[in-house]
Amino acid sequence: MTITDTTLCLNCGKHTARQLACAGCGVVSSAAARESDYFSLFGLPHKLTIDLDDLGARYYALSRRFHPDLWHDSPPAEREASVRATAIVNNAYQALKDPVRRALYWLSLHGESLGRDNERVPPALAARVFEVQEQLDELRDARRRGDGARAEDEVRATRDELRAALDAVRERLEENFRRTDAASGDGAPGGDGAASRSAGDGNGAGGGAGNGAMPLAETKTILSELSYVRTLLRDVEKELEPQWSV
Repeated sequence: MTITDTTLCLNCGKHTARQLACAGCGVVSSAAARESDYFSLFGLPHKLTIDLDDLGARYYALSRRFHPDLWHDSPPAEREASVRATAIVNNAYQALKDPVRRALYWLSLHGESLGRDNERVPPALAARVFEVQEQLDELRDARRRGDGARAEDEVRATRDELRAALDAVRERLEENFRRTDAASGDGAPGGDGAASRSAGDGNGAGGGAGNGAMPLAETKTILSELSYVRTLLRDVEKELEPQWSV
C-alpha cells in the first residue's frame, strides 16, 4: 500500500495535504481519513516506538477539533464526515496506544499478518503449554478427591511464573520495536519495509540488520508467543477463581 502526500478536497476542489480537514477551506475530509494510515492521521513518523503522552495530546486535539457537536450547523454531508472522521480517530488511537494492537496494525500496513503463525504453538512454548495443561488437569483431579490445596499452591506458582513470562515477552516486543525502527528507515508503507520483503521470503531469509525482513518476522514470532502466554495465564487464573459449591 502506497500512501501519497495529498488528496483532492471535494468541497473546494484543491489538492491538500492528506489530513482530516482541508488546509484550504477547513472542511472535514472523511476521504482523507479513510485513505490515510493511523500514523499519518496523527502526524507521527512511521515508527513503532511512540511517545504515549504525545500520542494522547494529538488524539485529544483532533477529538476536540472534529467533534460532531462543533459541526451541527454545517451541511449534512459535513456533519456525517465529522462523525466518520471522529470514529476513525478513535480507532486509530486505540490501535496505536496499545503495543500489541500497534504491532498487528504495523504488520497489516506492510502486507503481513499472524495468520498461520498463530495457529500452532510456538516451538519455544510447546513444552510449557503441555506442562501447564497437565498441571490444570491434576488440579481438577485433586479437587474431585477433596485434596486440592497442594495442587492449588503449585498452580499459583505457575501463575506467577506466567505473569513474569508475559512481562518478559512484552519487553522483547518493545526491543523489537526499536530494532524495527532502526531497520525500516521511515517505515512508511511502500518504502523500505516493502523493499525488504522482496529481498527475503517473509521469514527473515535473505534479510538482515540492514532491512525490515528480519524484524518483521521476529515481530510475528513475539506476537504469537505473547498470545499463547496470555492464553495460558488466562486459563490458570480462571482455574484459580473461587470454587463455589452448589
